[in-house]
Amino acid sequence: MSTFVPEPSHFTTLTGAYYPTGHVFAMFADDAAAQAAAARVAEVPGAGAVTLATPAAIEAAFAKRAADVGGTPSVGREDQFMLRFVELARAGKFGLLIDVAGADADAVSAALDAGGAQLVYHYRTLVIDELVEPTRRAEAAAAGKL
Repeated sequence: MSTFVPEPSHFTTLTGAYYPTGHVFAMFADDAAAQAAAARVAEVPGAGAVTLATPAAIEAAFAKRAADVGGTPSVGREDQFMLRFVELARAGKFGLLIDVAGADADAVSAALDAGGAQLVYHYRTLVIDELVEPTRRAEAAAAGKL
């Protein structure tokens, strides 16, 4: 499994928000939970590459952009999602970036939910699906109450 470094093409040109179309970004309580979930996802037929995102990598990738984008009105919620990622990373949470490729999104969701995902976003063209019920901590991060 590779280490997370976001591709420039995963950021929107208009606002700079993170939007990796065709991917799922999920957050977990710790490294062990993320690693176990990655193993489950690897068993899903058609799933693509899985990348581990450490708290430091998440913060390095999103903190400045989230702060910059956070003050700009957004048509969608992409900026709020980046803020969630940063707040959870600051609390020591790990992430996974999964290329959904030809996999069934429900099967990926089930694998991540079974792995204890705290939040899971599937970035589709023009739509972001929340695949698992977010934890209270993830909701608190979204509200800026951590």
